[in-house]
Amino acid sequence: MKRIFLFSCSALLSLSMYAQTKTPHVKPQSQTKTPPSANPSNNAIRERLVELALDNPQMRIAGYQKDKTNYEVTKASASWLNYVTASMNINEVTTGAYKANNPDRANIYYPLWNIGINVPLGSLISKPADVKIARKNRAIATEEKEVLARLIKRQILSLYEDYLNKADLLNIQTEMAEDEAANLQTVEEKFSSGGVGYQEYSTASKSYSEQLFKQKVLQRDLNVVKLQIEEIIGVRLEEVLLQK
Repeated sequence: MKRIFLFSCSALLSLSMYAQTKTPHVKPQSQTKTPPSANPSNNAIRERLVELALDNPQMRIAGYQKDKTNYEVTKASASWLNYVTASMNINEVTTGAYKANNPDRANIYYPLWNIGINVPLGSLISKPADVKIARKNRAIATEEKEVLARLIKRQILSLYEDYLNKADLLNIQTEMAEDEAANLQTVEEKFSSGGVGYQEYSTASKSYSEQLFKQKVLQRDLNVVKLQIEEIIGVRLEEVLLQK
């Protein structure tokens, strides 16, 4: 019994020490990175680009078209007045000469105005239809302006994303070209002193030329995107970027 009791105490003591020394598993917290689009300065630039893009000639023309349809609605609504005619009679009675020449005819009256209304039967149907057509044209012009605004907004934001992407690629490519240029300079020095052969020099020169060519292509692509953005916003892109 004494051996069993000692064995039980030893087992309990071992379990207690194991529980105290075991380190609990803690799940590491994930580190979230802020995407580039969440940068407040980038958002401000995008909002400014959209603002300038929505004030370009295309949007102004769409606004003029909408104003034109408003005038057409007013014109169609007032077309009923074309059937109302008014005229004035000018004669001896209206001028008073009739009464002056013969006082006995002073009580004779003659109408000063002639007012008439001539309504063709077909106009009872065509004129309301013209008004409805004019209103529908106004609604179409309003929707077309909204569609154009959304299209321009998507276009300018897409071009700006292309600009940022090509600018990053150009920076990377520029660093690669600079590394190849430094390597070529080292190889040239070794080639001059006879440390390397012509084959190694030719390979380094060709590698540098390829990286330089890629840099020039990316620079050209970046310039084209910049011109496309400036065509829409009507100002230099640098003016917008400096406002951040």
